[in-house]
Amino acid sequence: MAEPYFRSLPLFPAYAIGDVAIDGLVPACRVESWEAFIVAMRSPEHNLAKGEMVYRGQAGHDWHLSSTLARLFDGGSVPQEHQDNLLAQFRLAMRGRGLDCSKLEDEELWAFGQHHGLRTPLIDWTKSPYVALFFAFDEPDVAGQDNPSRAVFCLNMAAIRADESLSTIIFEPTHHENARLVNQAGLFTITPSGRENLVSAILNELAENEVINPDDPMDVARYISKIHVPNENRVECLNTLRKMNIHHANLFPDPGGASKYSNDWLSRLIAEERRDAAAAAAAQKAELEKRVDPAAVAAEDGENPELISKILRQTLGNNADFPDDLLANWSGKIESLYSRNAEIDWPKRPASQLRLKLDFRRFFLSNGLDKEMAEICARRMIGFFIAKWRVAHKEMNGS
Repeated sequence: MAEPYFRSLPLFPAYAIGDVAIDGLVPACRVESWEAFIVAMRSPEHNLAKGEMVYRGQAGHDWHLSSTLARLFDGGSVPQEHQDNLLAQFRLAMRGRGLDCSKLEDEELWAFGQHHGLRTPLIDWTKSPYVALFFAFDEPDVAGQDNPSRAVFCLNMAAIRADESLSTIIFEPTHHENARLVNQAGLFTITPSGRENLVSAILNELAENEVINPDDPMDVARYISKIHVPNENRVECLNTLRKMNIHHANLFPDPGGASKYSNDWLSRLIAEERRDAAAAAAAQKAELEKRVDPAAVAAEDGENPELISKILRQTLGNNADFPDDLLANWSGKIESLYSRNAEIDWPKRPASQLRLKLDFRRFFLSNGLDKEMAEICARRMIGFFIAKWRVAHKEMNGS
């Protein structure tokens, strides 16, 4: 089986230009785990005051940096007319719906619409790499979709702002109606209308100004990069981030966030209960499968019903649903069942053994045992009576 694509990439902090269909022109690397990503974010290049980085987490390993509006157009270039008309439609549609949008600057209105489902030319970023990691791992995998890694993009905000032509790409809303953005330490990039996409806009500008060598991935990575994180242990990752106060209720301070936080809590609780139930069932099965030797019991002194009761007690354990007097009653009935149905040489014939085992199994099922326990008890009864039959025939043959 072929290794997943991301395994071909160098480990952080080395970068390479990988598969353009997956990473585009963004230099990419990998980490060994989500824990390793957290460690990587402690590195000096991600903690410089003069080189502040921003981050974007994406669930799909091959998703490119693209705004929701750009995805409607081939190549990602949004016609200015469509962009202007969409914003005008939204401004008009917001009349009488709470927020007065008539005096908001275009960028502020785009930001407000972005968090309410409007297709916009904006792309969300966060100043926290851990918030980005949360968004990368938030949603479960789509069934049947091959997605071996998730991704976090890194953008050097300070360097982008220092370039006069690129400075308008970074946009931090100031309007107080955007509580989500505040809690997510969020901001936006806005791709200029008519430009192909955000990445090409940045790289072309930097290359034209001879700021970067576009063929040197380590040089380009100082401005924009992509880190692949193995798509493993998603729940453990989110649990750790929750302890860092990174969760739906905090990142989305509204009824929608509260709902997702509560739904996530219930999902985790159900998963834990199922895991605990599976562990308990496995432990019970292991206990049931502990060696109980019917032949050894058969060799002991005592009447058959007494010995049968002993085997049943060893098998069922100290279960209050099956007291000793009940097992004594069963043992007499099992002895009678055997006497009626066992053929003279039944241990020598597999078909006869199977018929007798089914008789025992039906008896146990009719008396309240589940299928697994009834099967175990039936097998042990067969073992017991085979041992008794062999002893009896050895004595009859004088050997």
